[in-house]
Order: sequence, then C-alpha cells, then structure tokens
Amino acid sequence: MNDKTRLSLAREFGTPLYVFDADDFQKRAALCKDAFGEKVTLCYSMKANPFLLVCLPKEIEMLEVCSPGELTVCENAGADLTTIVFSGVNKTRDCVDRAMDDHVNVFTAESPLHIEHIEAAAAERNVTVPVLMRLTSDNQFGMDEGLIVELAKRREKWPHIEFVGLHYFSGTLKKRPTLIGRELDKMDALAQRIKDEAGLVLTR
Repeated sequence: MNDKTRLSLAREFGTPLYVFDADDFQKRAALCKDAFGEKVTLCYSMKANPFLLVCLPKEIEMLEVCSPGELTVCENAGADLTTIVFSGVNKTRDCVDRAMDDHVNVFTAESPLHIEHIEAAAAERNVTVPVLMRLTSDNQFGMDEGLIVELAKRREKWPHIEFVGLHYFSGTLKKRPTLIGRELDKMDALAQRIKDEAGLVLTR
C-alpha cells in the first residue's frame, strides 16, 4: 500500500485510522511457510492483532488464544475454534471449562495447578485432551525442566490428559538465527530428556 492510497483512505474515513494490508499479510505468511517447510505449522497469536482474524492467510493453520476476551473475539468472528491453542497464565477452572466446551485444539499447562484444572474438566466430560507443558524462560511463567520431566513421569495421575509437546516463549523481536537455533536445540534436548527419563515421546 503506497502513501497515496493511505492518504486517500485517511481523507475518506478520518484520523486516527489503522489500515491493514491483507495482501501483504498473505505474502509474509507465505514467505514464512516456505522458509520453515511443511513440517512446521504456523500459528497466529491473537494478542498480536485481533482485527486480522477476518483475513488470516491460508498458510496460518492455528490460533493462539491467551484470554477469555480473545476467545470471545474468536467466537464472535466465527473462527474455527478447533484450531485454537489455548494458552496463557493464571487460568481458572471456569476458563478451562469454557475452552473445553468450545473444543479447542490443545491446551498449554503453565503449572501443576493448571494441569489439575484441565484434568478435572476433561474427566467431567469424559474426554482426553492434548496438553503442551510450558517451559519457563527463566521468569515467573511456566515450569522448569526438572518439574516438566517429573510431570511426564507421573502422567498416569492425569488419565484424561495426553502430554503431546512443549510450549516455550522467550520473547519477541529476535532476529539472530544463531540465538533462535540455540533455543530450538534447548527444546530438542528437553524432549530427548523426557523420552529418556520418562519414556514419553512428544509429538508436537
């Protein structure tokens, strides 16, 4: 979108005005998909910009939702709720119940308490739900490696949960491939440790 188009839109609709280029969005998504390949699924985080939900490129196959408000946006927009990764800290049992009734794709677990909420809600509905265990990036969010391995060892305690993978968020605006590579290596190493010590093979 060039400056002339932006100026024309500002004159038509007034200011302040936010204009999003859906074509450019699609091109960027296609570049990401091409760069990472077919084995990687692109997931759009709702907190980035909920207004773009109505024009998500086909390359984006999943949605990350972190709050009841974001879940409401998805419901009202008619989004495919079965593509949602329901993440975020401090989830209450009510939040978990609502997301489970929406048949979201996968939950993340930030703590043992969060796991208990998910297990209780799933048991009530007699379903088994996939869960990603969140690894902390040395802050107050998520769990450390030792706790995650221990939970994987004791997974029979939660018969309505299937631990399928790991969730990790270390920050934004990271552009150095070497740094990103080190973090991916860290996740691979933890997945291998879980396999070796807990006999659990993660699939996501």
